[in-house]
Amino acid sequence: MLIYLVVVLDQVGVDYLSKSTMVDQHLTKEQTEECLLVHSAWNDLTKVWTLPVIHALGLKQPARFNELKRRIHGVSATSLAERLNELDQRKIVERRVYPETPPRVEYELTKKGMELLEILGELAQWVVKWDKKSTNGTAEDKEKVPAIIRK
Repeated sequence: MLIYLVVVLDQVGVDYLSKSTMVDQHLTKEQTEECLLVHSAWNDLTKVWTLPVIHALGLKQPARFNELKRRIHGVSATSLAERLNELDQRKIVERRVYPETPPRVEYELTKKGMELLEILGELAQWVVKWDKKSTNGTAEDKEKVPAIIRK
């Protein structure tokens, strides 16, 4: 039900669902607020470069800005800075500034970010299982999946 409502929000717009209105008479205020939260997170996580940033941080932490830029082929400095800032605001990434000369800034996934990375890994396993040409995922198929998404 919640995912359906989030998809509907993408089609009709978030203005249709506000904290003071209900999409459906059976939807509680709490469910309405949850829909808004999920919609907001969904929009942020599906922005270009967001998932590659999370994946790149999952490869080796902590990481500095230029190191992340090298890991993510094609990302501009502006896009990377925007995504890191958004992920920091959502408490998925922690930005640490060290009082050194020159200043050193490192980025690291938070506990929340690590949990998200694990969920993304499960999603990747699901894709390999169901979208692979072979009819069933073999041990060999699983070995081809990058270690970052394996448990």
